[in-house]
Amino acid sequence: MENYLQEHKAARYHPHSVTLPGLKKYTNRYGWDDFYIGRHLIFSHRLNSYDITAFPEKLHTHNFFEMDVYELGNISYIAEDHEIFPKKGDIIIFPPGVFHTGKLSEKSKYERYVLYFSTDIFNFLSHDSLPMLFRSKHASCRTVAPERKCELFYLLEKIEYTLRQEQAESGMLAFAYIMQLINLVSQHTTVSEDSISAIPDNILKIKTYVDENFNALNTTAEVADHFFYSREYVSRMFKQCFNINLSEYLVSKKISCAKKALEEGKSVNYAFDFAGYHSMSSFVNTFKAHTGMTPSEYRALHKPKKKAQHHALRIDL
Repeated sequence: MENYLQEHKAARYHPHSVTLPGLKKYTNRYGWDDFYIGRHLIFSHRLNSYDITAFPEKLHTHNFFEMDVYELGNISYIAEDHEIFPKKGDIIIFPPGVFHTGKLSEKSKYERYVLYFSTDIFNFLSHDSLPMLFRSKHASCRTVAPERKCELFYLLEKIEYTLRQEQAESGMLAFAYIMQLINLVSQHTTVSEDSISAIPDNILKIKTYVDENFNALNTTAEVADHFFYSREYVSRMFKQCFNINLSEYLVSKKISCAKKALEEGKSVNYAFDFAGYHSMSSFVNTFKAHTGMTPSEYRALHKPKKKAQHHALRIDL
């Protein structure tokens, strides 16, 4: 979560923060609070009013799980080759590496609980303790069993209440409640098939072509030519479906793959070539615009840390 924090401190957080043992709170410029619980977990309750012409979310990906509990809003979610139309209380799960976005259909309030977490939160037990639900590489929409719905919202309210007390033990208690929440989602939810709709095939083919050839592509015109469409037509179709300009998505795909290479310890030159850039200065400037860091800084942030040589039990929240 460190890279997420650094990116948001640079562009999306107000400078003031609250720091307690195992807990930090940052206020997003859109008004909600992000609670960082230890090093691998973020919780927030987000309620905003959005206009369709100024909806800020775009197709994106990250290297951790996202779990959203939908409350209200004229909203759908795009993930992989599907569009999800959630109902109140539905739980949408995006695994690492899955491109996704919210999509506003008309002006409305939009409320959801958001949980970001790395599977490292289970390391103090063992790798085998990771619930099967979170071993999937595909996004899903899940519905909690009716008899458990009250428990779901009770836990969400308890987590938020505990964090807002801002006491020395708040991080530890909230972590315990979040483990209960994850267990509830893992054990007492089912896939909501009737909330999922396939994305039109002609639009999906455009995205697939970009996904498979991003490092050989430089412009929207190249994509349009491949499908014998006009550049304006292909751009309009893509934006209507995925809530992002095709040119922006191409850049986002390049930077996302460069980030993954750097996280794996590859060199900056390797990431530059892998992303398909022809100018190092253009690569560095674009990378910094997206992450708030240069490729070298990003790579250093993900440099493996040496493990401490001791036998004491260590629990990383």
